[in-house]
Amino acid sequence: MSYITEGYYRRTYKGRYCGEDLRKLLDRACDLVDILTHGRINALGFGNLTKYQQGIIKKAICLMIDSFANVDGTPAVNLAGYSAYGMKVQNQVRKEKPWEVAGCGFWAWQMLMSTGLMRSVV
Repeated sequence: MSYITEGYYRRTYKGRYCGEDLRKLLDRACDLVDILTHGRINALGFGNLTKYQQGIIKKAICLMIDSFANVDGTPAVNLAGYSAYGMKVQNQVRKEKPWEVAGCGFWAWQMLMSTGLMRSVV
């Protein structure tokens, strides 16, 4: 289920991603929100959520699209090293944060946490 439209992303949120696969990224972000909220949005009905929750979910989806499309300037991977001529690239070994594991970005994770829909027990 899609909680925002492409128009919302472009005009209201003023998203910077303009690729042709915006619909695909939007669907992916909405699916991830459903996964992270344990299907609670569908169970309750998006229209039955508070205006605050609806707004946060919409903004989190937009942030996820930016993160997926890497338009926010953050690197897609964390590197410990890089060598141009030897072509040696090393991944940084560290404990991943929950938003990194989910692949949604820090701000989207924090926003969704504030809705109360991500808790394992309601």
